[in-house]
Amino acid sequence: MLDLKKEVRDIRRFNLILFVLAREGFGYLFSAAHERFHPFRKKEKILSIPPEARLRRVLEKLGPTFIKFGQILSLRPDLIPIAYAKELEKLQDAVGPFPFEEAKKIVEQELGKPLSALFRKFEKKEIASASISQVHKAALPTGEIVAVKIQRPGILKMMDTDIEIMFSIARYLERHFPKLRLYHPVLIVEEFKRWTDAELDFRNEAHYAKLFLENAKGMAMLKIPKVYDAYVTDKILTTEFLEGIPLHDVKGLKRKGYNIQKVVENGIAITLKNVFEDGLFHADPHPGNILVMKGNKVGLIDFGIVGTFDEKLKHSSIEMFYGIVEEDTDAVVEAFASLGLIDDGAAGMDEFKREIKKIIGPLQHASLKDVKLSYVLEEVLDTAVKHHIKMPIGFVLFGKAMLTVEGVALEFDPGFELVKVSRPYVEKLINKELLGEAMPKRIIAEFSKYGRFLSELPERVNAALGKIQKGTIKIDVEDSDVKRLGLEIDKSSNRMTYGVLIAALLVTGALLKDVGSPMFGGFPLVSLISFGFAVLIALFLVGSIFREGN
Repeated sequence: MLDLKKEVRDIRRFNLILFVLAREGFGYLFSAAHERFHPFRKKEKILSIPPEARLRRVLEKLGPTFIKFGQILSLRPDLIPIAYAKELEKLQDAVGPFPFEEAKKIVEQELGKPLSALFRKFEKKEIASASISQVHKAALPTGEIVAVKIQRPGILKMMDTDIEIMFSIARYLERHFPKLRLYHPVLIVEEFKRWTDAELDFRNEAHYAKLFLENAKGMAMLKIPKVYDAYVTDKILTTEFLEGIPLHDVKGLKRKGYNIQKVVENGIAITLKNVFEDGLFHADPHPGNILVMKGNKVGLIDFGIVGTFDEKLKHSSIEMFYGIVEEDTDAVVEAFASLGLIDDGAAGMDEFKREIKKIIGPLQHASLKDVKLSYVLEEVLDTAVKHHIKMPIGFVLFGKAMLTVEGVALEFDPGFELVKVSRPYVEKLINKELLGEAMPKRIIAEFSKYGRFLSELPERVNAALGKIQKGTIKIDVEDSDVKRLGLEIDKSSNRMTYGVLIAALLVTGALLKDVGSPMFGGFPLVSLISFGFAVLIALFLVGSIFREGN
């Protein structure tokens, strides 16, 4: 234990953390290496409580840093078992407020003016209080009603101290417990530090809020608060105040007569659009961050945790989501493979594929009302954890967002069918992928890839032959063999190029069918020319293959 204490500066805080761990039955983790450390003896009464529940109680007792740590872990079922992730979802972010005088002092220091000069009105009573901040309602001199988010005083120092201790404990556990090493405790703490560093700088949240506002243009069902840049620093964030009822206030929503089914459908459409079209989505859409507004609009707040999708992740996730909706087990497994999540050469991958098929398989014989996407995604993520498969963070956050949306919907309507509601949107996305603007871009990208490969192929062959000659294995190749190899490579590469050109011309012809006046068979001249070139090249290619066969 002494070697562990040497790694931390705040011994008093360190001892408190160890004491709380011991009280909840986790002392054996340390007494295994230090039998004389008596405070960590097990207690049978404590051990009758599931370990995931005891872990949640530890985090609650240790305060803001550890509560935030648990909340982040609850978003990462790819790093910890599902049972732990579900238990940590129960962590409440409600921490006691700090005094108004403290809030006033921070605002004036950060913005450089007296509170009375900055705001026409500033309510002393906070409207929300969380682990790293609290929010006050105010009015700007110009009259706009705003929400002012103020960072909790001393939170930076507290989190730095706690994270330092977390690192020490994580390194200790990896050294002494091989089974825990499989979950990479140090890596988990490193990721938590990255999240908190970003979340503690409110300018990051302001940046993402503005991106969401830009992406929301044209979406009448969605409301994103405006950011007031003159009132933003790393510790202060001022946004438009949204008047609405939190989604978790069921009684309030019913009293106001909102159409809950319409609100939920709007929420799903917003999430799918954010993910698959914008590539930027709210990664922590718990009911407290979702407001229901007049006209069944959805208001989103708190953009401290967001997820991003690049083009590859969008495409593969659309295929996977479509596979689930259409009950196609092979499509789901192939989508995983295209994400790079499955390495056919890795041990246990065949078993992983079999388990994924076992999860998806029952969908083929179930009615839509029996399909719970949350169950499918949870099982897939849990299987990935069991096989120690690293998943893209964007995909994991998307999965959690969909679980949250479906969970909220089921609270209001036990018969809710997310798969049924999502199907039209997913089918529209698939059509766009196959026939829309995405396909020409992909063809160009693939053609460019093949072009680079073919241009580099002779150089790569020469380099490979040179390495073989210099190595311990000597291969004698006559000039005629090399020439024959070169001819075969040229022939194959030419045919590959012709094939790509034919595909590109056919797709181009299809995309241009509505450009210009119809001339023959309902197709315009430019479309017919494209089809004609494709046919000519195809005939030439077939003739070449036939001649070679003779």
